[in-house]
Amino acid sequence: MIQLLRIFKTYGYEGFKQFVKLQLGRIPYLKFKDDTRITIYIPKYKQPIYLRRHTSDFATFKQIFDAKEYALDYPFKPKTIIDAGANVGLAAVYFIHRFPKTKIYSIEPEASNIRVLKKNTKAYKQVVLLPNALHHTTNELLEIVDEGIGKWGFVTKQATEILNAKSIVSSVQTVSIQAIIDRYEISIIDILKIDIEGAEMALFEKNYDSWLPKTRCLIIELHDRFYPGCQERVFGVMDQYNFSQFKKGENWVFFNEDFKL
Repeated sequence: MIQLLRIFKTYGYEGFKQFVKLQLGRIPYLKFKDDTRITIYIPKYKQPIYLRRHTSDFATFKQIFDAKEYALDYPFKPKTIIDAGANVGLAAVYFIHRFPKTKIYSIEPEASNIRVLKKNTKAYKQVVLLPNALHHTTNELLEIVDEGIGKWGFVTKQATEILNAKSIVSSVQTVSIQAIIDRYEISIIDILKIDIEGAEMALFEKNYDSWLPKTRCLIIELHDRFYPGCQERVFGVMDQYNFSQFKKGENWVFFNEDFKL
């Protein structure tokens, strides 16, 4: 009962109805008129949030809006956010509502996610979509692979790394953080959110020295459960710089202490 009251207070009457329908929709024998999509209404947001039924969208929604994994005490007002692994745009929607004057660069490689991302961010002109895979180089061609862990779990690999060709969804070009900085004339990355399903191994392999010192806050989910060594590599790089760190939910959060000097 307490949880239902909290949901009602957070999402309002319409949002509460949709939340209950979404929960019921997880029971396979219950059907609704639209069996593909659910609409969540949150008071004071410019537009509803659209989720795909029977996908990992709802789990992502719960992480961001219910568990509040990005609700941190930021000691600055962000002007620039890079959202790598944007999925269907839920992190972008959260950040743009909290920081309306922020410019957000949402990087997402997979086409079905991009379609929903566009719908979820339609009212927010501050969101720039980059249909690429984040990498330490730009314009490299990678394969998007479905490894069976849901819409939030598409991964990118080089063709030589793929054992089962049937798992390939499509191809995508890479983009580096430095290329984004150069293209959009970014001087400081206030928040860099990274959730790229193990591709952090490649991202932190090289060329990080050009953008990491310009980053105020890094929020990253590491994927050692699928790709052993992710945490060791990322922490090995972060230890070279003056970042404080702590864990919040699924994410590691790093704040650049050099900006406080």
